[in-house]
Amino acid sequence: MSTENTSTTKLEDGDVSALFPKLTRKDVLSCAFSSWYDKLRHVTFKSVILKPLDPSFIEYLLSDGIILPGDDEIPKFGNKIEDDLSEDDGSDWSDYDDDDSGEKTKMSVNIDSIAAEIRQAISSLGGRVFPRMGWSAPTDASWMSSDKTLQCRNLTEVLTLLKSSDKITEDIDGGSYISKDEMGSWEHELVLRQWCNLYPSMEFRCFVREHELIAISQIEMQHYEFLEGMKDDIEDKISELFDRHVREAIDPENYCFDVYITQESGRAYVIDVKPWSAKIDSCLYLWQEILELKDEETLGLRLFPSSIDGMRHYSNKYAANQFPKDIAREGLQTSIVEFIQKMAIQQANEDEAQSDES
Repeated sequence: MSTENTSTTKLEDGDVSALFPKLTRKDVLSCAFSSWYDKLRHVTFKSVILKPLDPSFIEYLLSDGIILPGDDEIPKFGNKIEDDLSEDDGSDWSDYDDDDSGEKTKMSVNIDSIAAEIRQAISSLGGRVFPRMGWSAPTDASWMSSDKTLQCRNLTEVLTLLKSSDKITEDIDGGSYISKDEMGSWEHELVLRQWCNLYPSMEFRCFVREHELIAISQIEMQHYEFLEGMKDDIEDKISELFDRHVREAIDPENYCFDVYITQESGRAYVIDVKPWSAKIDSCLYLWQEILELKDEETLGLRLFPSSIDGMRHYSNKYAANQFPKDIAREGLQTSIVEFIQKMAIQQANEDEAQSDES
């Protein structure tokens, strides 16, 4: 992976989805956590999969409000949820919903069984976990936590994150990647992963087309100077991980997978597998760049350029008015790609000029 193609004609907004092959139900299910975890167990983080989930627990996750058990310690989310804490220590955890007449009706669900499984999983994974469902983690709910992470130490913290996340609701709903009709029914799954303190600088997104690794991107929108000297080594480690483990483990011919490389040992781990969809963040690439690659072409590893202040452009610019983070990232992503393309053209022109002079 060494040739970077930057000759891309910008499509009109929305047209890029037409470049994707049709995503099937089988493709989506093949990227669910339980579909790949056992195959990649030795190159990913220890996890416990709770499946199938009782319909009453799914109903509980989708119900309004954050009704939590009263027998756990008060979670790190503090006063953000104190008004919603249940005072009922019994087996029925209750919520209220408005009926058609506008009156509140009581809803009761019994989730003692799954609660016991969650507590047992937390204990077996060392007492610190982060939760997710089949395709999504509740990253949009990290603001609930005082440390802005998904780290959970007890049942209450796990349930708070799950019930506060729109991503989890979409995961349960089943319409994230294809229509609900195409998706049909499937077994929901709750996953608890062993908590690890990962450095965002060492997370990378990889793009696989027709079973070939064609592009790698740094995920974090920030420049890290030390990564420049590690670029070849990072690409080699990810390519080795793909060739030795990932290629044969994942069924669809097109998909994305995320990798973490430890700074101490340099070992590469699979974090997640994602469907080949325009709804997946293409990080430092535009999807069009990836989708329009010709056979045998690759884009290599792309790092955040030093000449762009990602922290200022991406974070501080929108901090005051809480501008949606995904929109801010999209704008920065386009700016970075356009900058990289301009620099590539400039370098090509300089090389051509030097060649003419000689």
